[in-house]
Amino acid sequence: MPTFSYRALTPSGEVVDGALEAPSAEGVADRVMGMGLIPIDAEAPRAAAAPRVSWGGKPREEDVTVFSRDLALLLRTGARINDALELLASDGELGRMRAVVAALLESVLGGQSFNEALAAHPQVFPPIYVALVKVGEATSMLPTILEAIAAERARAELLRRRLIDALRYPAFLLLGAGAVLIFFLTFVLPQFGAVFADFNAKPDPILSTFLSLSAFLRANGLALGVALAVGVLALGFALRRPAARAALFSLAARLPGIGSAVEHHRTILFCRNLGLLLSGGVTLSAALRILVDVMSATANVIIWTDIVDNVRRGGKLSEALAAARVLPPMAVRTLRLGEDSDQLPMLAGRVADYYESKLGRAIDRIVGVVGPLAIVVISTIVGGLIVSVMTALLSVDQMVE
Repeated sequence: MPTFSYRALTPSGEVVDGALEAPSAEGVADRVMGMGLIPIDAEAPRAAAAPRVSWGGKPREEDVTVFSRDLALLLRTGARINDALELLASDGELGRMRAVVAALLESVLGGQSFNEALAAHPQVFPPIYVALVKVGEATSMLPTILEAIAAERARAELLRRRLIDALRYPAFLLLGAGAVLIFFLTFVLPQFGAVFADFNAKPDPILSTFLSLSAFLRANGLALGVALAVGVLALGFALRRPAARAALFSLAARLPGIGSAVEHHRTILFCRNLGLLLSGGVTLSAALRILVDVMSATANVIIWTDIVDNVRRGGKLSEALAAARVLPPMAVRTLRLGEDSDQLPMLAGRVADYYESKLGRAIDRIVGVVGPLAIVVISTIVGGLIVSVMTALLSVDQMVE
């Protein structure tokens, strides 16, 4: 039986709206009159609108966080979900989220629940978000759930910004030094090469190697540039797949100094989301099923699927994690204490806080090494080239004399 949206007048003259299941619009009018209201109109549900994306692309993570916080605030004031969405759809501060909010409003007015409307936008609202909203609607705690979601998203965004800010300086050093080296090889060194060729000078092996590299770059510069651009695009598309991201995580985990940071990030991601789901009222097995999609980007999806199957068969989460060896032993022991004391949500959050601080220290150590190391390596290469060029020029000068 279809669901119709309707508008009606109360005996006091107030306009109200809602949704009712009925075989036809006439049936809706009869039911509305039976409720003591005066029907105005009834509209059949329209097909769910496809997710609309603004010209600027899909919403940013920060836009979703602002939307969650503002929606929770409006619901706290007693506004209905459709009224709150209507207000947010006209809020210019939401930026790219406005088109998505308008689509959510259309779906809700068409008879869908809020979590069903969110599920139609998987690129904006991850499964964890939808699952928590569903729990909030079922328990009439949607404002509280949205506030918790907004707080956790803000924490994750702060950590991500800290990581980006920490890596920006060494990345700038590497790019700048690389650009200087390429300029030296393609524009400066060939001029000295012509001088050496005119005087039949024999440069040392190091200079000969760089002269050959310079000639290769000048002859194939366009092809190398196109290949580099294609490679970057291919890597970007590949990293959209969880299997590719898991492979990259596994590779990074083997690098000295970076492996601990990767493990800390995996632990934070798992424990933070697990604690949020369990605090929202999601059962452990359901929470783990939701986390499979999230954690598959940090390790092989089969590992996380096996953990879910072990818990579903009655096993302990801590034992499954210990067997899979995807989290550090200290985190597993703390989660075991949470299982034994029925305080798993609280202790999962504590574990995430602890490893978040460890990740910050690991990032500081990595940045402290990468920056100076980049300077030393590039300075050594450029200094060696200058010494080789000057030595060859001195030999040419002696030949002239």
